[in-house]
Amino acid sequence: MKFAKQLETESKDIPTEWRPYLIQYKKLKKLITKVADEIEKHGVSVTMLHNYLDGATYQDSLPLDLTGPVESPNMKAQVQYYFAGDVPNIRPCIRFTYEGSKKEVTELLSNFIGNQKKRTLDSSSNESTMLKPPLEYQQSQNNIDFYSMTMTHTDANKVNTYDDDSELGEIAIINQNDMYEHHRRRTSTAKIIRDLKEMMVDKGEPKIEHNDEVHTVVVELEEDDAFFYMLMTELQNAARHQHKTSDRVEADIDALKKRMVIVASPDQKSDMYVWRHIFSLYMDAQIFQGKVESDRSMRSVQKTKTQMLWFTRQLDEEKLVSKLKNRASKSALQQFMALNAELITIRHCQALNQTAMTKILKKHDKRSGLNASVNFPDFVDFDKFFMPTLTKLLCAAMIENLTTIIPQPDDYACPVCMDVSWKPIRLVCDHVFCVRCLIKAQKKNITSCPMCRHPTAVQTASALNLDASLQRFLLLYFPKEIKQKKIENEREQAIEDFEAITGRSYSPEQLARMARGNNRNCRIM
Repeated sequence: MKFAKQLETESKDIPTEWRPYLIQYKKLKKLITKVADEIEKHGVSVTMLHNYLDGATYQDSLPLDLTGPVESPNMKAQVQYYFAGDVPNIRPCIRFTYEGSKKEVTELLSNFIGNQKKRTLDSSSNESTMLKPPLEYQQSQNNIDFYSMTMTHTDANKVNTYDDDSELGEIAIINQNDMYEHHRRRTSTAKIIRDLKEMMVDKGEPKIEHNDEVHTVVVELEEDDAFFYMLMTELQNAARHQHKTSDRVEADIDALKKRMVIVASPDQKSDMYVWRHIFSLYMDAQIFQGKVESDRSMRSVQKTKTQMLWFTRQLDEEKLVSKLKNRASKSALQQFMALNAELITIRHCQALNQTAMTKILKKHDKRSGLNASVNFPDFVDFDKFFMPTLTKLLCAAMIENLTTIIPQPDDYACPVCMDVSWKPIRLVCDHVFCVRCLIKAQKKNITSCPMCRHPTAVQTASALNLDASLQRFLLLYFPKEIKQKKIENEREQAIEDFEAITGRSYSPEQLARMARGNNRNCRIM
């Protein structure tokens, strides 16, 4: 499937309010055709530009000092494609550096630049030459000649790439008008400056001479300028919308956190346990990022949607929504699900725009022979527009602010028995164990900590090591787990007392049979 069709299909899965901020891939493709036509009209082939620019890196394409002379004629490439100006007002340029003694280069540039007078004379006799608009000379300095490709009145009218039925609506019209105004101001200003220079300095068009001196010609591409102006406008609109959305999502996370503190408080024991199970499933789903040691990477958009679907199905299968007794809890769950959907949308739009950017730049390079895909991403600093860490930061904020409101039993489990550390004993090494496991360790003459191997941590532990504040916290948030822990501790203590009285040891299987036997009904009565 072609990317244009894929983009159109996937955009249907995105909310309507987000669609205007997707890069208009089809519109940009139309401008690429004009860029290629502009270059070919001046006698430069795509193959020639590919040969000169192939393999160039971003450092090779950085704009050189255009105010000073070229120091060395032994340059790696005689053609350089780069961007001038500051973001977002950038100007694509082609820089030709040549020696006057090389006839093939001077002939190529003669064809590219042409003779203004000859073209004017020919245009009166042959209308076909109007298809090749001449280059407008701007200035010369230190053997560097500056030109810009002119846009005829017909070409200027063709700059409009938006249809009347465009999905962008008013936004598209505003951007379109801005583009017209941008080119009108630039063309008018450049013309005034050139007229003033011609009035002040009597200097004609520079001629390419056949000598050994190194010359440089810099050409600004008007149609390429229109392409990148539209592209920068699309990027700015998308980045601006991303910033607004991220600020709103952060505010929604803070608001939901305040609601969760109330609806999932220990005072609402039934809802608290349901919320704990919901967040446990949410963490197991690993929707946006892996949490295991072997995989902590961000999920792809498709994987994110799959995991979110699994999480939703688990909620339905276990009927957790209906188990929430408080109406405010159900409303908070709806807001929680909406926040996750918002994060998925942000991630999806980022992925589509980034892919569209890569595809359109490759298409631009293929059709025009230039190498914008090499230097444009670094020149404009894509991270400022796509913000690759945005989704990761928002997901981390949601997990940190929401899932930590309700503590999980695993976070307060004894490292030995893996149950809640009831009557927690904090050793001198700061590790916490339940009192039952610590007593067993002391009976077995274990002196060192099982976690860090502190030599006397277990041996010196006593009732003074009881963490009273942690015990109150566990009693508040884990009443069911502590009740079960007390039953198990009492059962173990009863078995030890029974073994001490009878002098016999019982295996776990024997104890299990004894427990089953005690549950049988009496047959005598």
